[in-house]
Amino acid sequence: MLNLIQRWLAGDAAAPWDLGDYPAWELPHAGAGRALSEAQAQANWSWFQATLDERQRRLRDWLLAHQGPDPQALHGTAYAKALNTWAKAHWPQLPAFSRLPRHKPWPDCPRSGAFIVNSLLGDLGTSLGEAIRHANPDWHWGLNLDATDLADDMATARRVVLLARLKHPTPQTDQAVLDPEALLFAAHRFPDSVDFVHLDPWTTTVADAIAGGYHAH
Repeated sequence: MLNLIQRWLAGDAAAPWDLGDYPAWELPHAGAGRALSEAQAQANWSWFQATLDERQRRLRDWLLAHQGPDPQALHGTAYAKALNTWAKAHWPQLPAFSRLPRHKPWPDCPRSGAFIVNSLLGDLGTSLGEAIRHANPDWHWGLNLDATDLADDMATARRVVLLARLKHPTPQTDQAVLDPEALLFAAHRFPDSVDFVHLDPWTTTVADAIAGGYHAH
């Protein structure tokens, strides 16, 4: 009887997902900015290009097996909205950031073993970037080698991000920079944040990027 009462009080909370079979995608060199040499950043860029299609194929298979949206069936903001809705419903089934062993947070984080969830988050972020890129070809993947971002040790510096040429370049830069990974890792680290719980910055970001809000106005 006690067990029945406990199960009733617990409600229908879903069991946590075992990510042991999810493919680990460790970057050749973790980190960003001045922590990386340009040669290390170029190695990461080569790795990203070589693994992109396989990583997205494996992610799609995983999403479909876990009630997630199909990146091939949904496009642009429709995919971003569906992914955000799915994440809000299923985030508690992922290994929580607070329960991971002590480690350096994103973008310096490990992405295998006890930290395999970070490989999944990275792939999910890339899938949002792909939704943007396919909807607006102004955007392309590349290394952010902007000198000002490097001097400021920005998290995007010397990392693979989405880039688009600015319609109106400034003396500081001629490119817009967008980092979809940041959205996913922030939501995982701070799942109770107002942005994640009550808003949908994923869809807003994707919509603005597709419409040219970051580079074409």
